[in-house]
Amino acid sequence: MNFVTVDLEWNGSYVKKVHGYFNEIIEIGAVKLDENLREIDRFQAIIRPAVSKKLTALVTDLTNITDEDLSDGGTFTGAMAAFRKWIGKKETVILTWSTTDLLVFLENYRYFCKTDEIPFMTAYVDLQAYYQRQRELPASQQVGLSRACEELGINGEDVAHHRALGDAILTGRILQKVYEADTFIKTLCKADDDFYRRITFKNTFVTDPESPLVKKEYLRFCCSECGKRIQFKKKWRPRHRAIAAEGICTGCEKKFTAQVQIKQKYDSVDVKRKLLPIKEVEDTENNQEGKKEHVQEI
Repeated sequence: MNFVTVDLEWNGSYVKKVHGYFNEIIEIGAVKLDENLREIDRFQAIIRPAVSKKLTALVTDLTNITDEDLSDGGTFTGAMAAFRKWIGKKETVILTWSTTDLLVFLENYRYFCKTDEIPFMTAYVDLQAYYQRQRELPASQQVGLSRACEELGINGEDVAHHRALGDAILTGRILQKVYEADTFIKTLCKADDDFYRRITFKNTFVTDPESPLVKKEYLRFCCSECGKRIQFKKKWRPRHRAIAAEGICTGCEKKFTAQVQIKQKYDSVDVKRKLLPIKEVEDTENNQEGKKEHVQEI
């Protein structure tokens, strides 16, 4: 089995055809490692933009790639055909640092090839997520590629940072440092239909009180002072990315605002509940309003 670490550079621009922003790949870099994690080959391709004719200043400043550099580049389909041939027929795991590059790959395949999958990929690992699990870091504490190299003592002075091949090389060196067969195999994802549904699923917040995801038990609260039940006389309503309602304690008669945030994920639902005295809610809103007024005055 081989391992291929992949990194992309892309240019984002508004495209009328897709009625939104499109991240067009302009460079791909990859490193191939054998089953012993020894580097055996490298791949790099410049892709001439077909959708966004001019690079944004942000991309040029970050990568030092210019419009002139891209003028001799090939097409997306040509680069992908060459990349697929380079990967070869041996069983291969594709790795990227976070799923961002993977989603951009899919975005470009949809646009240029009219397909919702990456044809050369049969198995995938998000190396950023694997690294954080290996280091026992919370998923919310996302570590960048450069930071991970610093933490592992990886010297990257010999590669071009923020270029596709350079970052792919660094990704491969991180894999060499943190790889453990037992934990890695548990992280491996087979690139089947369920994988693509999961990777493209967008988490959503439920703001409709009538949604079937809003269960009755989510809306039951007890007073934080006396423990008696909170009675809600007003209807639950949308509030920011949650639903909220005002209620009164049936024991001490203190007034509260309850808030329930429900996040729908691919295969689970996260629920966060909060109960605040009415005065605290009013003070918070007044402070926020005061900050807005202060900004406007400046």
